[in-house]
Amino acid sequence: MVIELIKVKTVTKRDGRTVEFDQEKIVEAIWKATQSVGGKDRNQAKRLSHEVIELINQKFSSKTPSVEDIQDMTEKVLMAQGNSKIAKSYILYRQKRAEIREEKKRILEKNEIDEVDKDLDLNALRVLKSRYLRKDGTRTVETAKQLFTRVATQIGLPDIIFDEKVYAQNGKAPVQQYEEYDFSEFEEKLSIGKYRLNKYHLEAFKRLYDRMNSNGSMKMSWSRLMVSLKSGEFDSYEKQIDEYYNLMVTKKFMPNTPALANFGNPLGMGSACFVMGVEDSIDSIMETLKKAAIIFKAGGGVGYNFSSLRPEGDIVNSTSGLASGPMSFMRMFDMMTDVIKQGGIRRGANMGILNINHPDIEKFINSKKGNEALRNFNISVLVMPDFWNYYENNEPYPLVNPRSGEVVREVNPRMLFDMIVYNAWESGEPGLIFYDHVNKTNPFMKSLGPIVCTNPCGEVLLYPNESCNLGSINVLRFCKVDEVGTNYFDWNGLRETIISSVNFLDNIIDINNFPLKEIQDMTLATRKIGLGIMGLGDLLYDMNLQYDSDEGRRFMEKLMEFISYYSKVASIERAKTRGTFPYFEKSFYTENKLPFTGSDDYVNCHFNWDEIRTTIKKYGIRNAYTTVLAPTGSISMIAGCSSGIEPVYSLVFEKNVKVGNFYYVDQVFEKVMLSEGLYDSDLIRDIINNNGSAQNISYVPSSIKKVFVTALDISPENHIKALACLQKWVDSSISKTNNFPADASVEFMRESYLLAHKLGCKDITVFRDTSIKDQVLVARIRKENKENQEIHTKNYQTVAHSQLKKEVTQIRVINNPPTISSSNTLHRGYDSNVKYQAPVKGSEESCPMCDNKMFFTEGCVSCPDCGWGLCS
Repeated sequence: MVIELIKVKTVTKRDGRTVEFDQEKIVEAIWKATQSVGGKDRNQAKRLSHEVIELINQKFSSKTPSVEDIQDMTEKVLMAQGNSKIAKSYILYRQKRAEIREEKKRILEKNEIDEVDKDLDLNALRVLKSRYLRKDGTRTVETAKQLFTRVATQIGLPDIIFDEKVYAQNGKAPVQQYEEYDFSEFEEKLSIGKYRLNKYHLEAFKRLYDRMNSNGSMKMSWSRLMVSLKSGEFDSYEKQIDEYYNLMVTKKFMPNTPALANFGNPLGMGSACFVMGVEDSIDSIMETLKKAAIIFKAGGGVGYNFSSLRPEGDIVNSTSGLASGPMSFMRMFDMMTDVIKQGGIRRGANMGILNINHPDIEKFINSKKGNEALRNFNISVLVMPDFWNYYENNEPYPLVNPRSGEVVREVNPRMLFDMIVYNAWESGEPGLIFYDHVNKTNPFMKSLGPIVCTNPCGEVLLYPNESCNLGSINVLRFCKVDEVGTNYFDWNGLRETIISSVNFLDNIIDINNFPLKEIQDMTLATRKIGLGIMGLGDLLYDMNLQYDSDEGRRFMEKLMEFISYYSKVASIERAKTRGTFPYFEKSFYTENKLPFTGSDDYVNCHFNWDEIRTTIKKYGIRNAYTTVLAPTGSISMIAGCSSGIEPVYSLVFEKNVKVGNFYYVDQVFEKVMLSEGLYDSDLIRDIINNNGSAQNISYVPSSIKKVFVTALDISPENHIKALACLQKWVDSSISKTNNFPADASVEFMRESYLLAHKLGCKDITVFRDTSIKDQVLVARIRKENKENQEIHTKNYQTVAHSQLKKEVTQIRVINNPPTISSSNTLHRGYDSNVKYQAPVKGSEESCPMCDNKMFFTEGCVSCPDCGWGLCS
């Protein structure tokens, strides 16, 4: 095809800006309209775009066209070429986009939206406004673009500190004289290219400088550094900040909530996950309680292992009294969490863990029965390695007093395990953590001892006083379409994003404002980062792969190996210029070991992992962990994708609000059904009446049913197989909800728990549908008066219905409720990783921010509209 010369160079945007003309945007708009009527030839869209450009060149030879002008020309070309169906779809799309623009203006209280607002959907903007954008009282005073700018600017500051003119890698520079600094005097007067530094950026910059200076790593004095910055000597780092900024605005990667909320703001803390130690003394317990409150205030969640506490009724030598046991202190921590609120962004979340050989283990297992207590805790049992022999042989299992090390009594191991399984069957608690698998790949097992604790969601394995910052790559963004309309995966683009994301997360460690000195010291010693993924459920749909198939799992495993490999490559390169993590010599990396099991399978590996081992031994590695698979909650809402590694929960989700009831449709499912000519209101009703699944709808082709499986279409065994295949390539652990149908037996759940251990999972959380009473969200069959019902399309990919006269018959409870997607679709509720709780007495059933109904997800209650949550 001969490409015509494009004469038009610029276009005037709706906000008055003049920007470079981009033909690809015309191609994409026509291609979307073509797909919506079943077209599959992308080359047709390109040919038609040339016709549009030719017409524009004729009409606007002496002036710059506006966006509206170009859209008008596109409509004319489509009609003139006889593409009436495509033209109609394009016109409808254009009208819907206009409606969305007006709604965005209303949400953001703006007269015009900018290019970042344009690429975020309504739900993403609601979440950002509710939880992240700066406010002056109730008035929003920050845009999404400004938010991503302030975050990216802070992320870029360590790159200047590590510039070779500033940084002494050998740590032998003379310590520079300490200098006081008036940050307010230079606020907004210093910049890195176009990125201006505010007071909080400067505070973070000075904090990092002082720490590095105290280690003999600064060649340049602070005043000299400021002079250099002011003179533009470091303006070349503008490109690096651009890279961090573009990661977020293109929705390829998002850091965890604390970084979005706190960077460039007063708190300055970017870490989400913490673990605190609890020793067997009242001083230690109260000190941990105080430290946890400080962490909650800064926006983090905390995990604790209470197994060092003596059991209830044990002797207290100092008073000759009796110990109250771990459960009483957990209740105290729970009450404290209720009191401390995290700046309106998050409320404290806890993970409580008890070893399976603790004398109070039965009390612990039953502590959340019916979800009537410990509302701010997820709980998990740490299964010790010796338990399995006793279980297999059905021999009495000894319970050991942690104070004395003496066996105090024995229990039947199978009855104990059944107690765990029954409680999980009944209410989703407790989860299991497998000591042997956790510590088999623990880099510090020999030097620091075993890891016995996790963060609140169970995916980050940490020592006491360790923290970790998380971020997730939106893998859906790397599904591309070739010239003939076939989807393919952009591995090269993913590799570039992995490397940039590792650099982003590593910089968070340096520029972070840690809540406590001991946490700073331990975190800097191991430098763990948690790079994960989100959008997997959507990606598999788009790639025509079935989540619960061998082919789907092979793709998942290849994807995770790819991310693991290039995250290690990036961390090694980082170590060459910035140094290894300080505890490197204490780790098993010096023994050519890696913190995951997948590389041991030489036959099925796609990379030369021996070369990675050798390179690490030679140069070191910057981060003890690089990969974690976390729940993504609100960041997947911002990014516009399914959450974490979860399968899609429901193809259509019904949401009830005060002004009506809305159907939110999975974006990929809608696209496919449009191309098949099957997308209409009848399909939506049938999906709702089949509990969000297409499996029992006769007119949906079997090839589509095969791919578009939902969480409850997938067997528990296949949920666990997916968990296991991903765990092979993950340094830390994984947050995932392993769904069970309502009629699953206790025996079936027991076998699934045992399968998880057999397949090498590090921990597991399960949820049986309808296992909790009085849940907030339900799927319903509606007997509707069709004469009074209005069905219409909203937000381009959202079907809504309002003012319905209906009789409601409840048939099933949705326990894994949806998150809101940034592609004008409310995504299903696969976003959770841990247990779901019923609303309990005293909990919020209406969102305090927007007054909409809330649901329990990722172990706590949150709002599907604005993203407000107690702990997410």
